[in-house]
Amino acid sequence: MNEDAYEVPERTEYRYLVQEEGEEDVQYVRHRHYISPFLVLSKRCIFLICLGVLLLLTLAGYLAYIAQTLPPGLAQVSTDCGDYRGRHRNGAYSFKGIRYAAPPVEELRWAPPAKPLCRSGIQDANRFRSMCPQLRPLSQTGKLMGQEDCLFVNVWTPTLQVDARLPVMVWIHGGYLHMLSGGETGYSPTERLAADTEMVYVSFNYRLNAFGFMALEILREGSPSNTSGNYGFMDQIAALQWVQRNIHVFGGDPGKVTIFGQSSGGTSVWTLMMSPLAKGLFHAAVDMSGSYIYNASLEKAESDNLVFLKKTACKDLACLRSLSTKHILQAIPWTEYPSWAAHDLIDLPTRGRFIGPVAVVDGYVLPAAPFESWEKGGNYSDVPFLIGTTEQETDFSPPFQNISMWTSQDYEWFVTSKLRLFGEKLPKDALDLYPSSAPCPTADRCPEKAYTTMVSDMRVTCPNNDLAQRAAAALHSPVYRYVVTHTPSVAVNASGGLMPFPSRFSFHCLDAVAFFGGLDLVLGKPPSGRDKDFQALFTRHLVNFAKEGKMVDLWPEYPSATALLSHSLSVVYKYSAVRCQLWQDNGFYQYAWVN
Repeated sequence: MNEDAYEVPERTEYRYLVQEEGEEDVQYVRHRHYISPFLVLSKRCIFLICLGVLLLLTLAGYLAYIAQTLPPGLAQVSTDCGDYRGRHRNGAYSFKGIRYAAPPVEELRWAPPAKPLCRSGIQDANRFRSMCPQLRPLSQTGKLMGQEDCLFVNVWTPTLQVDARLPVMVWIHGGYLHMLSGGETGYSPTERLAADTEMVYVSFNYRLNAFGFMALEILREGSPSNTSGNYGFMDQIAALQWVQRNIHVFGGDPGKVTIFGQSSGGTSVWTLMMSPLAKGLFHAAVDMSGSYIYNASLEKAESDNLVFLKKTACKDLACLRSLSTKHILQAIPWTEYPSWAAHDLIDLPTRGRFIGPVAVVDGYVLPAAPFESWEKGGNYSDVPFLIGTTEQETDFSPPFQNISMWTSQDYEWFVTSKLRLFGEKLPKDALDLYPSSAPCPTADRCPEKAYTTMVSDMRVTCPNNDLAQRAAAALHSPVYRYVVTHTPSVAVNASGGLMPFPSRFSFHCLDAVAFFGGLDLVLGKPPSGRDKDFQALFTRHLVNFAKEGKMVDLWPEYPSATALLSHSLSVVYKYSAVRCQLWQDNGFYQYAWVN
């Protein structure tokens, strides 16, 4: 047979060394082997597959190496929706402005968040993106800031090793559900915080005010749940889902996520705990100075908000979605009763006057009022829960800018004039429990401390004691309670931007500002030794709670004790019990903070 006729592949091997008889030279004997074409093809495929796997592994290792060794500003990660380049400084990496949901504009205005459009190429993540639309200050004439394309997440991490599995803390900013963002200086995470605590931090923006929380029957059109409102909470849930999908590439552990928020961020934390839609997305929760009142029905909110619809002059959803950002913000019922502004929440209440609901029990995000869910066994998250307040919450922005100049007579007259409408005996009982002569760091400011403590107990501290009591009764997980009693070394620098008033005592957000390293910013000078001791104490316990899901150093679970946090820690049983009983007996918990 003619072998060449078939073009069979051949392989020549030199198999033996032989010496022919009678010859002196050693010769190689060639053996020709004929191989099946299919065998050759399969071996080539195996070789190519192995080569491809090797190249992929090499590339993955190279990218990991590059992510760790690139100079500042050039760290890189790959998320489930694109590659992002961040930066490294102060011992940690930061990635800012990563889109977690589609821009909530046009057909997505007043709709649940939608998945973002993923982009090819490496996207810049070196700066915060736009905050959500808001007015500062909260009034119809406030300055318009932000834009609707605002649903971005930010990450700070000490490592990009995917197997590091560090605990994660997700920050939810406050601002009455009306203002601020996840990137406020002195009020959001930093690279230094991530490096010092060896934890991963996340913040994000969510829709605010009318864009995030307007409840109207007209907005139910096309709604998959036949509800309206609470769009901002849906954004928060979408951000937590993004964390579950992606935080491992930032060195975080998706199975060890703590959510923590202050003011309306604390209210958001409570909402997420009670929402079945958020179950499994976090494993511990911290509510810092959040609301106590949370029972507005969807129908009541939709009725109250008709004043907004009237001011827009719209008759249908298409019209509402065509309005400008400015038009919508100015149509919010800031002053019409029941108003969305929060001015009345930092003063002694007026009998029968309440704030309009922003967050509502919509039957979808929140199936029932939180207390009802706890009492009747709703589908809520049973996770370790920390509830905190400050001793003088309302010293943050009292309604009277001259409060620091009050005399004892001014204080007593004002308290009497406000409280006598609730009962003739009440003013005297209140003044006996909150005397203007009580010790305070500066004698000329004692009326200010007495007044802000009284309003804070009535509106925040005492109701949150009750909230903690109910949580402890409902949850199998540990519940803890703290009150910040630290007095800063100097009055707040009100011109610094973050604070609107020169607060002197344990003001609203002192705990959050201390944790984020913003004390020097709000004080206008370097913190004192005792300021630093308070900052270190609070940071250590909050970080330990996030890492371990419990407290240490003789901090018992509630209701056994409340921790008082200053430059040192002390614990008391039934904090401010007599004062709280006065407000509860006279029906003042219904005037507690809302929204």
